[in-house]
Amino acid sequence: MSVSRRFTRGIAQRLMLVLLAGLLWLGSSLFAAPAYAADAPDSKRYIAADGTDLTAMAQCLPKELSKGNLSRALQESKNDFLEKVFDVKDNYDDYKLDETEIAYLACVESKGVIPQVKR
Repeated sequence: MSVSRRFTRGIAQRLMLVLLAGLLWLGSSLFAAPAYAADAPDSKRYIAADGTDLTAMAQCLPKELSKGNLSRALQESKNDFLEKVFDVKDNYDDYKLDETEIAYLACVESKGVIPQVKR
């Protein structure tokens, strides 16, 4: 009886070690460096499920916006964030915009795409 209990306990311990190692591996892969669309070749196309071509938006995405940054999020909340979300003003140019957002909109327009906020 004690042999089978010891055997079962040994299997359970090994199973728990494998499970813990898998969780550690999964956790480390979640914090890997993000992929940047700007590093992709210009020939790569980004197509949405509905067939919309999103290539210009992906190529213009600044590196600052592809990383999580709490201080930037707090700073951005001062720039009429809720007003933009709820589309309070008639003209998008009336909102406070930071340099990154202005550069992104200019890049998208330079590729021949009219952003939704300008329509």
